[in-house]
Amino acid sequence: MMNSNMGMAIVCMVNSTEYDDPPAPRHHRASNFTDFDYETNFTAEPISLGAPRLNWSPTDQGYIFGAFNAGLLCMLLTGLLADKFNAKYMIIASVLTASAANFIIPLLSPKSVYFAIFARFLIGVADALLQPAVNSLLTRWFPASERSYALGVASGGRQIGALLIVPTAGALCSQTEFLGGWPSIFYVSACAGIFFIIIYAILGTDKPSKQSCISESELKFITLSNAAENVGMKRNERKVPWHHILRSGPVWAALISVVCHEFPLMTMIMFLPSYLHDVHKYDPTENGILSALPTLCLWISKIGSSYLNTWLQRKTQLSKCFLSKLLNAIGSVGLGVFLIGATFLDSTRASLAVIFLCLSMLFTGMHTPGCQSALVAIAPAFSGAITGLTFFFVVSFFNPKSGKTNINKSYWFDAFVA
Repeated sequence: MMNSNMGMAIVCMVNSTEYDDPPAPRHHRASNFTDFDYETNFTAEPISLGAPRLNWSPTDQGYIFGAFNAGLLCMLLTGLLADKFNAKYMIIASVLTASAANFIIPLLSPKSVYFAIFARFLIGVADALLQPAVNSLLTRWFPASERSYALGVASGGRQIGALLIVPTAGALCSQTEFLGGWPSIFYVSACAGIFFIIIYAILGTDKPSKQSCISESELKFITLSNAAENVGMKRNERKVPWHHILRSGPVWAALISVVCHEFPLMTMIMFLPSYLHDVHKYDPTENGILSALPTLCLWISKIGSSYLNTWLQRKTQLSKCFLSKLLNAIGSVGLGVFLIGATFLDSTRASLAVIFLCLSMLFTGMHTPGCQSALVAIAPAFSGAITGLTFFFVVSFFNPKSGKTNINKSYWFDAFVA
């Protein structure tokens, strides 16, 4: 929720050509405060109620989205921490950091764009703490035969959060009575994060042996299933075998595949609302609903394809490696075809463009039992380190500024990468 909200919120936060607001200084770019008109020598009246709209240029917006990726670079370090320290506390620290950042955006971004950039950097750091911690938890809580499906369910939480916040953000954008309009998007997101921390601090644990709700038979099953993987070894005595990891062909194959998966996915998450607003002219409420549809398709596909992968492993003689490659290949081809197709559609065929984007995300979901599951399957005891290394490369190559400037060209590039 606290990452996906910016893509929708920025449509309402920022002045576009439909708002004839006078420019303000860079460090105070708010348009509905009382401004002085230097050409006619009179003070203009406020033009709207609610929170101010901000005169951020496309370059400013690119830096805001790019700051999230800069924070993600920390995953190279946090990946190591996930395998050595309590993943539960890393998750709590992640959500707490993201909640604080979501309070910063509405409170301070009207004063300066740099506060928004800093807040988005913090959200990137929070995500860098979260992803390796979740992958490390999966290797402790699930036997190898169930991890593909477990990964689909766990990572599907991102899509559930987006499904909740994107339509909500569209509705909140269209009003000014509740917390001034667009600031309410971030306040709601931050409060949801605080609520999660309270619940997870009480119920969550980093491994099954610490969970009071688990049955003795289930604990024994998980422990015996994972006994050969070394995940139970005392964390601070384990050294990451970087020499073997960096020389491993499967590691680099999984890394490159995940980079190619994340490029179009990050473009979709960050810029889909702006694309539907700028190219297809949807109003905020419609935009919020339609922007959620590709996310819904992605979630359905992740769960469905992960379950299919697990079922095929049990019911057929097909190997895990073959199934992973097959689903990954089908997903990549379908993603590329429908992304390219969407670029040929203008505002007169906006509905078809949304359908194409939904279909592209249906195929993207097949990467979950493909390249994504490889991150927790290659070396379960060091899944955090491998995840951190992988996403370090993802954010090193992804450039949000280019996507914001020309979304159609970005879709073409994403299709080529996929």
